[in-house]
Amino acid sequence: MAAANKWILLRLIAIYSVLVVTSGSNPHFVYREDWTEKSCARVLHKVRHQMVSTPLPPDVRGDWVSYRCEIRSGPEYVIRHFVFKNGTFEAVLYRFSDPDCHHPMYAIQSWGTHRLTQASWTVRGGTEAEYDVTSAYVIPYTVNATQELSGRLAEGCGLTGLYTTMMPFSKYLIYSLPPHLDHSHHHQAEVKGRDPNQDGDVDCFHALNFTLHELQLVMVELRRHHHGYHHHHHHHGGNKGRKSLSDNDLTGSDDIPLDPADAQLTRELLLGAVHSKPEDRQSHRPSSFQTALKDGHTPGCGVCSRIMSSSALYPPRLTSHAGTLLSLEGEWVSTRCESRQYGMFLTRWLHFLPDGASWQGQYDYYHDALCRHPSFSLNAKGNYAGGTDSTLVHGAKDYSFKVTRLKVIPHDQATVDSMNHYGGNGCGKAHGWAVGQEQDVTKTGGCVTLGIRLPNMERDIMKMEVVHRKLHLYVGQRLIDRKPGTSYQKERPTAFQEPLVKCDQVDLDMSINTAPGGHSWAGAVALPLSAGPDLDAKNSKNPIRIGFCCVLVSFFASIQMSIILL
Repeated sequence: MAAANKWILLRLIAIYSVLVVTSGSNPHFVYREDWTEKSCARVLHKVRHQMVSTPLPPDVRGDWVSYRCEIRSGPEYVIRHFVFKNGTFEAVLYRFSDPDCHHPMYAIQSWGTHRLTQASWTVRGGTEAEYDVTSAYVIPYTVNATQELSGRLAEGCGLTGLYTTMMPFSKYLIYSLPPHLDHSHHHQAEVKGRDPNQDGDVDCFHALNFTLHELQLVMVELRRHHHGYHHHHHHHGGNKGRKSLSDNDLTGSDDIPLDPADAQLTRELLLGAVHSKPEDRQSHRPSSFQTALKDGHTPGCGVCSRIMSSSALYPPRLTSHAGTLLSLEGEWVSTRCESRQYGMFLTRWLHFLPDGASWQGQYDYYHDALCRHPSFSLNAKGNYAGGTDSTLVHGAKDYSFKVTRLKVIPHDQATVDSMNHYGGNGCGKAHGWAVGQEQDVTKTGGCVTLGIRLPNMERDIMKMEVVHRKLHLYVGQRLIDRKPGTSYQKERPTAFQEPLVKCDQVDLDMSINTAPGGHSWAGAVALPLSAGPDLDAKNSKNPIRIGFCCVLVSFFASIQMSIILL
């Protein structure tokens, strides 16, 4: 009885201490019982064995919308809404001034035709397509947006007189076919910008650096909810270490037949990735996918409903999120099969050690979009430093990461043949690669066959969010068309990869909150982390151990690939 009373007293003290610390704020708690995954291996097992189908040809008909605020390189904060019907499309791209997509700047609304052509030769599971835009309009929402747009359009379109008196919430023509070819007639009476004496076409896309090249690569995923899947596949816990892909059952077919009429299915549309350098987007043809769009009528998707009830003249405004302060010690994994350039796919598993300066990661690469056909794995170790506020992306932190050790494991004969084809000493033991056999390539300075050079240092950005009471970690997007063998990334990314989710039991009983006005409490200053003299001499005097609730730290992402392994 005394023990029970002591336990109750300790719980009351803990609750009181939390209330005292967070007085005047709006706390949000992440409780241990909210986390249903007992091991990181189990999370990745679900990714590799989930009930997903990628039908060919894909059925793109319907409404597709963003399910969160998307960040493109620049940075550009956007929300997308596509409608496909009878070989035509309507697209609305909303641009915002903030990373929460709460303050709309302007929208670009466009119409055109869209035609699927053939299965992609580069991206397994993807379908190539052609599109033609017939008309497009820009709708500014603020005075600042009208000033920015009028300057860019006047300079880039050569139609100076048409854009000097732009008004908020008015439509302005920025693209059209010649009148005798344009049969769309989309709200012509409401649109400003066309010179009545002009018989030619209007093309101001370059002035706004706008393209829809993402429509050239398409994939639809049908997903069954996990509870329906578990009736057929049972996974026993207890994985204490990281299992090699060779130990997993990944022999399933590319596609699991699913009935599109099944009420338990959700639909997602993946379109081609935009170039990481805005100046190269006009000529870029995608070979990877960007963040998925959800069916606009997906049950339980509040963001989807908000976008569906919006329009180009009534833009969506998502909820602003205050900053998040968390301990990062522990492990983080992918929650879906992630897309990379040149048709490669992967899952990531990152582990931050308690010393606050070391990290290690496993990157499993696949040939297919469902992560069922493994190609090779990278096991990396290194250290990191940083933690200062990013000057490029609001709410993100700047970090530097160094890879000091790297091991490679090929998983199929095609990958082995590609690696053994190189006869030099720049990738482990020459002609010594075999399926399932690991080699340490640190002494050979990395692996030229994979385009990896050691020591490898990356300048990166990171941020953290709480989504549905789970901790999500975002790392900077890998640069597209990076030169093979580049050992140091001089440019910091300004966009993010797919989020990683916390998958262990370290520090899950923590509160996540900020003080009024968005100022964080109890350790609001991000502290620099020591990584030794080889990374940052001025931060190396006093290595800092991260505590239970104080500092936003982050990690290095997947190693850049520069060639195709078939």
